[in-house]
Amino acid sequence: MSSLPPGHGFMRYQLPAVLWAVIIFASSSLPSDSLPKIGILHIDKVAHFVVFSVLCILTHRATKFQNRFPFLSKHSLVFSILITILYGAIDETHQYFVPGRVASWIDLSADAASAFLYAGVFWLWTWVRGSIQRES
Repeated sequence: MSSLPPGHGFMRYQLPAVLWAVIIFASSSLPSDSLPKIGILHIDKVAHFVVFSVLCILTHRATKFQNRFPFLSKHSLVFSILITILYGAIDETHQYFVPGRVASWIDLSADAASAFLYAGVFWLWTWVRGSIQRES
């Protein structure tokens, strides 16, 4: 858990996650005919993967470095996965109502995969770093 004074870390830790979520929502609000046409196969899945990886990283930081809810801070990696997947589901539901856009289970799967991959990489990095420190 962080030892930040109350309200001190919002601009640094929580605000980036909120702004990124707003950017995702705004991007999802664009009708399909206003999006650039890129001829690369499955580029939209790669975009979902990258965008939601960033969301997972930012929500991990946001939940870890806050003082109000110690349980949330202690289990920040799990909560970042859940938040990312939930926001992906909300994003897909939102796209269902945008002209020319569709809700896609495959996109939601890419969103979830990005969260799990980030969590796995973070966990592995933490484990390796701990192993190196114990050997020193």
